[in-house]
Amino acid sequence: MQRRHTRQKQIIQSIIEGPGKHMTAEEVAAVLKETEPGIGMATVYRNLNVLCEEGIIQKICERGHSFYDGNPMPHDHLYCCSCGSVFDIDAPYDQEADKKTAAGTGARIIRHSTAFEGICKNCLSKEERQWN
Repeated sequence: MQRRHTRQKQIIQSIIEGPGKHMTAEEVAAVLKETEPGIGMATVYRNLNVLCEEGIIQKICERGHSFYDGNPMPHDHLYCCSCGSVFDIDAPYDQEADKKTAAGTGARIIRHSTAFEGICKNCLSKEERQWN
């Protein structure tokens, strides 16, 4: 089904699209509030979900939160347990894991996602400064 390319969808896409961008719907709405105050939360959620369905962005859920990732390509993430930020892992995607899982389960694997939990370098720097 061909979907309309509305002005609101285009604006929301421009906010979230691109590698390294991970935002909640509320964060997208906060950016919109500054530039397009007439766009409400229902429109934000609807358009984020449409962008996911179209493969332009992806939705990731971790630790009870949903983030919209501006990079639709399969890749892994680091979740900072201190500040709650989400970071892309700059490493090759392991396609062999998809093949092994498919062979072992008899399922067709589309993609997988590995989530690392830790403390990001910014938070580590703050901790070091606090103790020195």
